[in-house]
Amino acid sequence: MSVNIGDTVKYHNIHKEEAVGKIIDVFSDMDSYEDMELHDGVAYYASKKLTAGENKKRKKKNLSPLDKPVFVPVKEKNIKSVFISVEPAKGKTDYIFLEEIYDNS
Repeated sequence: MSVNIGDTVKYHNIHKEEAVGKIIDVFSDMDSYEDMELHDGVAYYASKKLTAGENKKRKKKNLSPLDKPVFVPVKEKNIKSVFISVEPAKGKTDYIFLEEIYDNS
């Protein structure tokens, strides 16, 4: 499903009730996935290794370092660690897995 931060989605909350809310942020319980983004339903994390490598190349060419890190898609084996925060119209923020979204209209 093609969803992004700021999109309104339908999902089931912790009480198994149908809910509608806006995606606020994307997270992971893995320590290495500190800085994350969500684009068209794909979760990305900031790769320290790739960012350092790119900055090393740039330094050799006398270029300034990157303004933001290099983001890469979360590996399939780690996708179960990714969750999003959703702000419903009323109530507290819900934290759900991407696969729990069933409609983004």
